[in-house]
Amino acid sequence: GKPNKVIHFKDVSCIGNEDHLADCTRTQLSFSLRKKILNGTDVVGVDCKYDPPTEPPCIENPDIDPSDACASLGAFRLINNGNPSTTEGRLEYCNGNWWTPVCTMDERTATVACRHFGHTQYSWGAIAENGEYSTLLNYSLVQNITCSGSEGSLSECTVYQPDDSCLPWCPYTNIGLRCYDTGTCEEGTVRIVDGIIEQEGRVEICVNQVWGSVCDDGWDKTDAHTVCQQMGHPELEPVVFHDSYFGKGQFPIIYSNLKCGGWEDNIRDCQKDTF
Repeated sequence: GKPNKVIHFKDVSCIGNEDHLADCTRTQLSFSLRKKILNGTDVVGVDCKYDPPTEPPCIENPDIDPSDACASLGAFRLINNGNPSTTEGRLEYCNGNWWTPVCTMDERTATVACRHFGHTQYSWGAIAENGEYSTLLNYSLVQNITCSGSEGSLSECTVYQPDDSCLPWCPYTNIGLRCYDTGTCEEGTVRIVDGIIEQEGRVEICVNQVWGSVCDDGWDKTDAHTVCQQMGHPELEPVVFHDSYFGKGQFPIIYSNLKCGGWEDNIRDCQKDTF
C-alpha cells in the first residue's frame, strides 16, 4: 500500500551481514524529495517471524584462558563493562571452574534469567545478540540452556554440555541480557507511541506495572474507539492498523483477541485474552 510517512531510502542493496539497514548501499533522499514522493510511491514491507535460535558452529579443542577461573560450579552472572550487574550485561556460566559465555538463548530462558537475578515474575528479558556487552571468549563451554518459562531461577533449567571435541563458536556475539522491571507505569494507563502525529501510533497498556502491547488478532474499530475514548477523544473516528504498522516496540504482548462493546471506559474492561 501507499505510505503515510516520508520516504528516507530507495534502491537499497544489502549483502546480509549488516547489523543495520543504514549500513547497506542505498540512495538517501533529501527532505524536499521525501515530501514530494510521499503519496506516490509503493513501499516495502517485511514479516519478521520468530525462529528458534540455530545451533552455532563449533571449534575444535580451543585453549582455555586460565584468567577466567570461577569457584562456584553452576553459578550465573551478568557482566556489564567489566562489573557484575543484576540488570544488564553479558550472561556467563561457571562450568568446570571456568566462566564461559553463552552462544544461544531463547526468550523463555531470558525471562527466567531475569528472575534469577532478582527481578519479579512480571519482569522480562530482552536478548542482546550483537555483542554489545563485549566478548569474553570466542566459544562457549555450554551447548545450550533451556527453560520451560515457569522456573524461578536458571538453576532449575537444563544446561546442555557440548561434545568435548567441538565447542560452540560465537566470536563477537556472546549473548547479552537486559531485564525490564515493573513499576514503570500506572496500572491501566493507555498510550499510543511511534506515530507521526500525537494521536496515532502503536497501542500500549500498563498491566502489572509493565508496559505491554496488544496483539492485532481480533483488533477492530470498536476496540480502537474504546482506546480513543479512554484517552479523552470520544468524538474522534478511529482508523485501525494491523501487522505492527507502527513497529513491534520493545515491550511484551499483554492482550490479544480484544472484544470491546464500545461502552467501556478502559480496555481492561473489555473481553480479552491476557498473557
